[in-house]
Amino acid sequence: MGLLLLAVFAALSGPEARAQQLRVAYFGETVTHYGLKVAYEYPLISRIKVRNSARKEFLLTPGLAVYNHPDNHVGLILSPELAYQRTGRRGGTFEVGLSNSYFRYFLAGKTFEVDENGGFRRVKMAGRGAYLPTVSVGFGRDLSIRKNRSLAWYAKLNLMQQRPYNASSLMRFGIECGIRKPLKNK
Repeated sequence: MGLLLLAVFAALSGPEARAQQLRVAYFGETVTHYGLKVAYEYPLISRIKVRNSARKEFLLTPGLAVYNHPDNHVGLILSPELAYQRTGRRGGTFEVGLSNSYFRYFLAGKTFEVDENGGFRRVKMAGRGAYLPTVSVGFGRDLSIRKNRSLAWYAKLNLMQQRPYNASSLMRFGIECGIRKPLKNK
């Protein structure tokens, strides 16, 4: 366990550390259920094509999203995402990703269950957890390439399938619109 922690620390503090970024975004599950997503972007593999100066990267982007479905529930999504991102020579970005997310929702209002004496007992933090495999596609612009600002904006569409949902599954979708900010200057 100690060796694993040492390897993770070495990977995070190595020469690639300057490419790590923080993502902060509006997260809307089915557009009307508003929320926030925060993620940490870490490049696993990064290549720059000499021919057209395009940067191609495979990213590990663990994130946490919270959204509110008014008068129904508050959702929490923990998503360790693997993504491919291409940044063109003018700063335009394209991204596709996969994630094996964990979804937990907490019901709004008071929830009760029958106790062993036939009475009612309040259930605190009532809700349920579910597996939420996700596929995403996004685009954006890296402003550090043409405008010399260490900032980028992006928008993503997430297609998610909640398993279980009652006796089967439920397709969900969400949008992300946010910024990416390097953690260290280049």
